[in-house]
Amino acid sequence: MLSWLIFVTKLGPYLMKNRKPFVLREIMIAYNLVLVVINAYFIYASLKWLEFGRKSWNPRLPPSNQWSQKAIALLPLKCFYFYTKLFDLLDTIFFVLRKKSNQISFLHVYHHFMVPILVWLTFKQCPVIVIVEVFCLLNSIVHTVMYLYYLLSAFGPQIQPYLWWKRYITRLQLIQFAILIVYSIYCVTSGDLDLPESLKWLGAIQPFIFFYMFS
Repeated sequence: MLSWLIFVTKLGPYLMKNRKPFVLREIMIAYNLVLVVINAYFIYASLKWLEFGRKSWNPRLPPSNQWSQKAIALLPLKCFYFYTKLFDLLDTIFFVLRKKSNQISFLHVYHHFMVPILVWLTFKQCPVIVIVEVFCLLNSIVHTVMYLYYLLSAFGPQIQPYLWWKRYITRLQLIQFAILIVYSIYCVTSGDLDLPESLKWLGAIQPFIFFYMFS
């Protein structure tokens, strides 16, 4: 993560300073298509994890020696979800290579930097935790729409008139953060979220930060 941060904020822009931007149209189309498919799949997967909503009201962490066989069987897929958050980091690298520095905002970098760290820390503590499954559902919905927009926009200006719904993506992100704010408060105040206090509050405060930065 630190290497990525150094590259997208310092090293990459320095190396590209006197170079022409790369044309990565085909790569961007393939990359965005893969992410649309991945995130669409995780909408379905996270709904199953949450038993289509029933499980979301019980954030209690089971002791590690009481994990169900079903929960254990899902661990590889949840690990794969974590790796998709690392795969997301490539879009910032593409921005650097294409010299789209206007898109590498503090908000963009902070969001991409914090999400994989929080997912990793939480999975390391308890990979069967419900709040990550809720986050996966909401985040996958937003990312499916967002990367679908990026995919379509990569086909050129002729398709721009059909992308009028772009303005709703930010609203969708804000709805995601609003739901996460409410759910984080519920989890923290319920007394059932047996996580280290530092991790609990680090995670709980992020939706507030993201909501403020996106609004």
